[in-house]
Amino acid sequence: MKVGDIVIVADLGEMKIYRAEPRDLEAEAGLKPDHVKLDLIDAKDYVEAHWDIKDVVTDEPGRFKGGSQGRGNFTQESAGERHELAKHIEEDIIAAIAKDIDAAVAANNPPKWFLGLPETIYERVMAKVSDAPKKKLFYSVKKDLVKTNKNDLVDIFKKKLS
Repeated sequence: MKVGDIVIVADLGEMKIYRAEPRDLEAEAGLKPDHVKLDLIDAKDYVEAHWDIKDVVTDEPGRFKGGSQGRGNFTQESAGERHELAKHIEEDIIAAIAKDIDAAVAANNPPKWFLGLPETIYERVMAKVSDAPKKKLFYSVKKDLVKTNKNDLVDIFKKKLS
């Protein structure tokens, strides 16, 4: 990892984007470009990931009761259908993560970038990331690194270089 590279770590709840900056004067002068620290340049929260499905919809019937009410008889039928709302919300978040990765790489135009995503969503996110950012991707980790200390991130991504 060298000065100017970016690190993106994300999960279904949030994304953090860091830029590698010089850690000391030698790195700033270009003598030791691998002496870097990470500075947070952007953070995004995906609020939908924190929603509870029961807060979005209920399993209670609406105002108009279902069933037959003819001739004084009332029968209660199913008032709704099963929805796959949780899957749809997750797919929307995955699409948003991919879009934000595209935007971050385009805006910062790094020489190379590093990525940390949980293994459960890695393939689905990368399928939606456009080709231009993929060409600059240097190294990725299939692990949730959002809560990891930024100093530890430097060590995690430097292991690949050695």
